[in-house]
Amino acid sequence: MINSKKKGFFYKTLILSFATIFSYSVTNSIIVSNITGIDGFGSISFAKDKGGKGDKGGKGDKGGKGDKGGKGDKGGNSGSSGNSKADKAADKADKAADKAAKQAEKSANKAAKQAEKSANKAAKQAEKSANKAAKQAEKSANKATKQAEKKVEQSVKFTQKVDQKLDKTFSKYAKEIAKAQSKYQKAAEKINSGKNSDKKIQQVEDKLANKIAKADEKFINDINKVSKQLSKNETKSLVNSGWINDKVYSKGFINHGQRVKTYVEIAKSRGLPAYIGALQANFGNPYETGIADLKNQLEALSSQIISNNQTIQNNLTSIPETLEKIAEFEIQAASLELESTSLQNEVDTLNSQINQLTAQLEVDNLTETEIAATQTEISNLSEQIEATSSALNSVENEKTNAETQVEALNTEVNNLESEVATLQEQTVSLESEVTSTEVNLASTIENVKPGIGQDTGWETVDLDTNNDGTVNENDIQS
Repeated sequence: MINSKKKGFFYKTLILSFATIFSYSVTNSIIVSNITGIDGFGSISFAKDKGGKGDKGGKGDKGGKGDKGGKGDKGGNSGSSGNSKADKAADKADKAADKAAKQAEKSANKAAKQAEKSANKAAKQAEKSANKAAKQAEKSANKATKQAEKKVEQSVKFTQKVDQKLDKTFSKYAKEIAKAQSKYQKAAEKINSGKNSDKKIQQVEDKLANKIAKADEKFINDINKVSKQLSKNETKSLVNSGWINDKVYSKGFINHGQRVKTYVEIAKSRGLPAYIGALQANFGNPYETGIADLKNQLEALSSQIISNNQTIQNNLTSIPETLEKIAEFEIQAASLELESTSLQNEVDTLNSQINQLTAQLEVDNLTETEIAATQTEISNLSEQIEATSSALNSVENEKTNAETQVEALNTEVNNLESEVATLQEQTVSLESEVTSTEVNLASTIENVKPGIGQDTGWETVDLDTNNDGTVNENDIQS
């Protein structure tokens, strides 16, 4: 590119030089024309004419001048030659410029193609690298998945192995206890038929207690062996092993071994099998597993249902009694209504008699004796009206009270019936809640440790002797 630029500069300089020379030549031709009246192109023919004449002169000076005319011819040829060279130089410069432009365009196209080729190559390389990285990531992910599955498989195998050992321990323990109790039963039957039965029974019971104690001790040792095996398998955590719940591992104690030992001692102090303490130590007591809360919920629900049923029964008993009272008051009210009507009629009759007597007093032909007798009779009738009206008011009050009682008792009956309906509906809901809670409790018990001692009920045994909500050494009974 730099060489082409230098060539272009050189050609342009050359063209400028030729143009300057040409301009100078033309300028000189104009000056000569102005002086002689002959232009540059006319001087050529002029020189030829003069040259001919000179030839004719032969030897004279004019002939010499004719030779000068020959020189004029030379000048004309020189000007024409100068123009031709300038044109050629200009053409050559244009060609060089076109060639340089084409060369530059060719170089640019070549560079663009090279850049495009490099970009495509880089893109392919990047795609190849991305595909390789993706394959590597997929390979790593598959490897990690296989490793995780292998660990899970190892953990499952380990758990199965531990569970088998524990099942074997429990079975052996149960057989030892059953064997000891069977021997005790047979010995007791023989002793009861002989002499000194009390003394011999005591001896047999002591043997039974010793055998049970030995079985308990062996059971605890076997449990401890499994626990030690678990502790040695650090990579297969106790949680993955499924034998010890991480939520209760060593909870409330210095270490888990102390927890197991304390729980076993609590169970034995209460006359319970040692395995109850061991299992609750490893999987949680009822307070830790949520069993106690669920049992409390069931007790509360059951108490509420009992209370509802009792209230319903009381209401159902009260309703007929209240209806009887309503009937009695209604009869009383009806009777009082009749009595009130009778008294009111009596009052009306008395008033009518007084009115008649009063009308008689207005007659002019009555004697004083008749007037006095009539007035006395009116006075007596007035007293009777007062007494009857008083009795009427009393009856009306009693009737009003009876009707008020009827209304109140009807309201009471309505309330009792409404309460019965509400409590019956509530009881249905409570019974449904009891069912779901029982299912939840059963599921919780089963999931404490599936397959281990399910029929013994060890999960629900309450080792909290002092009822403080915590199982610890304070619950060991002396």
